[in-house]
Amino acid sequence: MMGPNEITVLVVFAYVTIAWLKTVSSGNVTVMDVLWGMGFVLIAWTRFLLSDAINIAAVACLVCVTLWGLRLGFVLHKRTKNRGEDPRYVRMRETAGRHWWWISFLQVFVLQGVLLLIIALPIFLLIPGSTEPVDWTAEKIVLSLVCLVGFLLGLLLEHKADMDLKRFRELHGPGNLKTDGMFSVTRHPNHLGEAILWWSIGGFAVIVGGSNALPALIGPVILTLLLRYVSGVKMSEVDLQERDGYHEWVTTTPAMFANPIRALLKKNAD
Repeated sequence: MMGPNEITVLVVFAYVTIAWLKTVSSGNVTVMDVLWGMGFVLIAWTRFLLSDAINIAAVACLVCVTLWGLRLGFVLHKRTKNRGEDPRYVRMRETAGRHWWWISFLQVFVLQGVLLLIIALPIFLLIPGSTEPVDWTAEKIVLSLVCLVGFLLGLLLEHKADMDLKRFRELHGPGNLKTDGMFSVTRHPNHLGEAILWWSIGGFAVIVGGSNALPALIGPVILTLLLRYVSGVKMSEVDLQERDGYHEWVTTTPAMFANPIRALLKKNAD
């Protein structure tokens, strides 16, 4: 009989396979970006429904992941529904040629399914939680509240960045570069917010599970590296390099991790 881990893996594989099948005829795979956040919601709810031992930590994780995933999925759906295929995937499709229909399955859908499972390690540790009751000492409660604050700050930062960018595009149209506001402190505040909230979830898993839960931090580590060096900053800026002000923006503004002292001084100077 399969356990919750094996069932979760099968559910994720079925999820990305169904998503891929819907793209075979068109070849457009941007839908996977929209389904990315929803994949974590699917993992959390799958494990929650399979769990025989529900505790407050599992419920807190479920609520946080669901809130984040639904928000991200909705924002990306609104952003991409009339925009067409993402330029990143257009380049990949042109490189793959007529083999794109099956290469996309491995290079986009299966790969993102594997990343979903790795980044979701804190969810695996928290839902279902240990059958042993959590000893909620005063220290654990305080640290858990710190993680909750971190999650909310990351979520608000990501949401505000997305909304500011949406309003900027509505006012100025495509092809322009937003470099003011929080985008003058960090070039990708939405990515920074996402990293902060996932480190908060990972930290919560360690607080609840102790040293045995330290492997859960692999998830936030992988996510942060991806956002900073692979699919986040690097790939999104390929199409920004020809815009006015890009090179000055890059030389004066960090990619993700802003210096809080510098940001405070800049704000006071303004």
